[in-house]
Amino acid sequence: MIIGIGCDIVEHNITKELKWDTDEELLLRIFSQNEMDLFIDQKTIKFISGRFAAKEAVLKCLGTGMQDGLSLKEIQILKSESGKPIIELNGDVKEISDNIGVSIWHISITHSKGYSVAFVIAES
Repeated sequence: MIIGIGCDIVEHNITKELKWDTDEELLLRIFSQNEMDLFIDQKTIKFISGRFAAKEAVLKCLGTGMQDGLSLKEIQILKSESGKPIIELNGDVKEISDNIGVSIWHISITHSKGYSVAFVIAES
């Protein structure tokens, strides 16, 4: 059964203006070390924008948001051996997910020249 659906879009120009691709201190507040290790391989605005959009989409699935004081680092957008994006939750975000009965996550991230979009489904 579907518990939640989330979608988010990030404009690459905004990501550049915020210097997400170069401000390591800022990146470490948003992304886990595992995600940063993936970023080192990619090093693109699209990668950062897509991963951020995915984190926002996860929060929408859970019916919460960043204003609730949740750490974005507790939502990791990693990749499977085949390269498919996967979601790994920790801490308070995992507790919320477990409490509403999420057991399966589906995620898709796509990019265009100027935007990255993530679509997430939470399923029991």
